[in-house]
Amino acid sequence: MSQPLRLLTLAASAILASQSAFAHGVAGPRMFISTMLIDDPAVADEASLPTFSFLPQPLAEDGSTPLRSTLGFEFSKRITERFGVAVGGGYQWLRQPGAKTINGWQNLEVTPKFQAFVSPEHEFMLSVGVSRMFARTGANGSNGAALDNEDVSSTAPQIYFGKGLGDLPIGLLRPLAITGTLGYEITDKKLKVDPADGSPINNGSFNQWTGGLSLQYSMRYLQSQVQDFGLPEFVNRLTPVAEMAWSSPASKPNNGATQFLFGVGLNYTAESYAVSVEALIPGNRQTGRNVGFIAQFHLYFDDIFPKSLGRPIADWF
Repeated sequence: MSQPLRLLTLAASAILASQSAFAHGVAGPRMFISTMLIDDPAVADEASLPTFSFLPQPLAEDGSTPLRSTLGFEFSKRITERFGVAVGGGYQWLRQPGAKTINGWQNLEVTPKFQAFVSPEHEFMLSVGVSRMFARTGANGSNGAALDNEDVSSTAPQIYFGKGLGDLPIGLLRPLAITGTLGYEITDKKLKVDPADGSPINNGSFNQWTGGLSLQYSMRYLQSQVQDFGLPEFVNRLTPVAEMAWSSPASKPNNGATQFLFGVGLNYTAESYAVSVEALIPGNRQTGRNVGFIAQFHLYFDDIFPKSLGRPIADWF
């Protein structure tokens, strides 16, 4: 077993205690919102329908800036109270100045996830999962390559966590919370390159680290747990959020680069749905040079269909 896999396995095996899962990612009085650049730590019955993003890409060889738009979806379903599966994908458009727009489906990704530990008193949540990307389930060939669809499948063990700061004596900063992910993506087929010029000689890929963090400030938590300033209910449902997602090659040879992407915006969470909007800010030239945006409409099925789709499948019987 590789060292990264061993570390992830040991981290999951070291969890000795567990408690019942909560919908919406709730740990005590803390609710972790549904973030867009990284996955939240909750196991729940929910869907993102849709998530739309627009992001100018790094400069092309001719000096132009390709424009990428994505209409994505994700559906998550609990099998038991603490174990669920998420399926995600989307459709992309890549507009290149002076050339025909390239469009097509992204490859499908399936992620079983287990909510291993919840500490209500410390507003802490930890989950583990394994994401599987299925190659050739979306656009392939030259279109797929242009849309960054890998031609070989990959598997990524993942750790997800969330920690609210409400148990700390920090006054008006108690509504802050941090969530994050860390994963190691393992390709099914290693990349081979020509020793002379480094060009690929097969359709393989390379392993990579992936992950990210989010920082959230819950106005709902401020109103209910710290101090009620008499703000309108709409304001109390808002959560300012800042996110960061990154990926970095972890094996050689590779034809990739470390990438950072930041998101800054607002989340509005109602009883049965949430709406989020963020500005997308590239963190380095390998990610791009221009600001984009992302927006999402998120549904909570445990509130919409509490007796059917919002219940774990095991409870149906």
